[in-house]
Formats: sequence, C-alpha cells, structure tokens
Amino acid sequence: MKRKHLFTYFVLAIVIATSMIIYSCQKEQTGIDKTENQTEQSFKDTQLEKRIIAFRDKIDLIRENPTLKSGSDPMNVDSAVWYIEATSNLTYGDASFETEEFIVDSAFIEVPVTNGQILWADVQAAYDQVIDSLAEHNANIGANEKQLIVADISLKESDNNSATFEVTSGFGTDGTTGFGNDYPWYWGWELGRCDGSGLGVGADAADKIAYLANMLIPVPTGNSYYTDVEYRYVYPWDYTDNNGDPMLFTDFQEYTLNHQCLSTADIAGYKSNLMYIGTQETPSGKSLIRYSLFDMTIFDLCEDPWPPHDCWYMEHHANIKYAIWHISSDPPEEF
Repeated sequence: MKRKHLFTYFVLAIVIATSMIIYSCQKEQTGIDKTENQTEQSFKDTQLEKRIIAFRDKIDLIRENPTLKSGSDPMNVDSAVWYIEATSNLTYGDASFETEEFIVDSAFIEVPVTNGQILWADVQAAYDQVIDSLAEHNANIGANEKQLIVADISLKESDNNSATFEVTSGFGTDGTTGFGNDYPWYWGWELGRCDGSGLGVGADAADKIAYLANMLIPVPTGNSYYTDVEYRYVYPWDYTDNNGDPMLFTDFQEYTLNHQCLSTADIAGYKSNLMYIGTQETPSGKSLIRYSLFDMTIFDLCEDPWPPHDCWYMEHHANIKYAIWHISSDPPEEF
C-alpha cells in the first residue's frame, strides 16, 4: 500500500503547528446534498480536508520518527476513532464509484489506552492496522473492478488499558447480479429463484430487494468520500402500511415449513417500502449510502392447537447505512 516517506522541515513545522488544531477539534456535521452532484469543494469541505491531511501528515511523521516527543502526547479515544475513519475514507475511499455489488467485511484491532486516552504513537499504529485490514479485505475480493466505497471504524468496547476498534469495509465491485426484476425469488435462506430453474442459489429475495433499492441511490460525481458513518436497524413492525401490515416481509408457518416465494410484484413492493423507510430514517445532514436486508428465522414449539408442533416465524430486517458526503481535491490512492 502507498505511504508517504519524505518530509521536509517545512512539513514538519506545519505538522507540529496543526497538531493542536487536530487535538482540539470535534466532529463536525458538514453534510452536502449529493443529489446536486457538486464537483467543487465548499469552504467547509476544504477546511475539513486540511484537518484530515494534517492528521495524516502527523501519522506519517511519527511512523518515520518513532522517538518524536509528540508521539507521547495523548488523544481522546473518540477523536482518534473519527480521524482514523475520516483519513481512511479520504485517502482510499471513492464515494463516486458506480457499483453493482457491495461486499462487506470486518476485523477487530486492539489499541492500548493510557489514562483513558490514546498516545499519538499508538494512534499511528492503530491507523496502520486499520489500513492493513482494509488492504486485506481488498485482496480477498476477486472481482475485476473493485473500490473501497466507505470504511467504518467504531469503538466496540474500552477499559483503562485497551480499546477495541471494529473495522468494517464496504467495497463496490462490477458484480454479476443483473439489474432487472424478472424472476420470483424465495424469501430467504439463500434458496435462489423459485421459478423452477434452480438458479440463483446463494442469494434470495432479501438480496434482490436490497440490490434493486441500492441501484437507485444517487451516486455523487467527482472525487468524494464519506465521514461520520452510522446505521439504522429497522425491523418489520417498525413501519406498517395503511392496513397495519408490516412494510418489510414477514411470514408464519406451522407443522411443515414451506418457504414463501416472492413474485416480481412482491419484490417491487418491498423495494419501494425499503426506500421509503430509508428516507424516513435519514439523519439530519447525512446521505444514504447503502441498504442491507437480512432474512431471519425464529423456530418455536406451538401449543395451540394441542399437541405441541413446529412453528416458524420468518422476516426481513434492514441495516441502512448513512454518512456525511464530502468533495475531495484528489482521487483515492490504491492499496
């Protein structure tokens, strides 16, 4: 992976001067409506990029000079998480990449904590581990075309001695799914199409619904990246239609399990519902990045009517990803 190795005394002076700015600044909501397809940086985006680059320059400086005194300076854990995520996305992410498939992977890293904070030297090591994880995720994808769309770095747990970061990547690829809604699909369990062809095994209606919704998300133009990634988890009964029915798929089976087949009309309806929910859940100042739809089955023994017999409750639930979208001055680097 690419890393900068050359520093002049001028850069050193800038890094030291800007380190106090990095340390003191907080997360900033600088959302842009990406439907406008802006290609020029706003003032806020320009200032934000400067702060992120100053962080990256200091990381590079500490890597090249491990005995540097500022490496022992402390940084707030939340700030470290935000800057590592933002820098990963600015440096390697491309929000404008037009993707057919979206591949998600994750990993965990342990970071030392000192008095509730992270030393800059450990921030540098954590950032390098994050980039190594993203590079490994990239290497594991066999698609002809692939690009990091968004990296999400989150704090899972921490104590007085360590913090656990989760590194979640979303890579876009050229894919082979096909855009159309031309066939019925089994509701879940990766059972494939239910038109008698036996095709599509490994995917199901949940995958197809999310795919069709994702193809309609506006893609920003130019060099762009995301910060402040967050999710919304939505379950069937969180949203109901005018008849009081859940807007995401549900089914209940007794005695013998018969997997429901969703017609093309069913799939189109659930796609529209998912997009409606995604709009309703959008946090202020953020853009929708991706829909994920999962199938879940709950097995139980029902006693009414007696005697006890097998029962299954099946559903789709959504994980919808949002973030703040920014224009960048440069295209992403390669891993």
